[in-house]
Amino acid sequence: MSTPTQVPFPMPDVLVRNWKWLVGIGVLLVVMGVFAILAPFLASVAINAWIGVAFLLAGIAQVAQSFGRGGWREALGHLLIGAVYILGALLVIFNPLAGLMAFSLVIVIMLAVSGIVRIVEGLRMRPSQGWGWMTAAGAAALVAALAIYAAFPGSAMWLLGLIAGIAFVSDGSALLALGLAARKLDRS
Repeated sequence: MSTPTQVPFPMPDVLVRNWKWLVGIGVLLVVMGVFAILAPFLASVAINAWIGVAFLLAGIAQVAQSFGRGGWREALGHLLIGAVYILGALLVIFNPLAGLMAFSLVIVIMLAVSGIVRIVEGLRMRPSQGWGWMTAAGAAALVAALAIYAAFPGSAMWLLGLIAGIAFVSDGSALLALGLAARKLDRS
């Protein structure tokens, strides 16, 4: 019995030439992720502030765009959107705990909705292969949403930082592995 031969996907030359950058950024992300996991409150506050500044810039852009509109109806819509962004930004910047609570509730709602949708889709897929995994993933998301909500408002103090830390470690590990694989192909 023969096994099919796997042809490796060719690594783009730009990755091979820049493997040091991949490794460096990967290590940096892993270190930042570990810091965020070990100090989730500080990471949450930093992320909250960054989001507040992003909302403020978006609000200012919307207000500026409203003045470039021809009619008052178009201008009014952009002006209102800009005002909502700016008010939200000021809330997040000057009352970080309220911002952390709001973002945490958004995450809880996203997890709950995602979990319910996956459970329903998984049950609809039954008896097809993989339906159990889909249903289990949905149940895990729903349980996570309920656990975070049950610990609310305390969970708001660490949730964003923990999620960011996990994402940084995951992304950094992937870049590090990619960079080390590219290094093996570097002929310079």
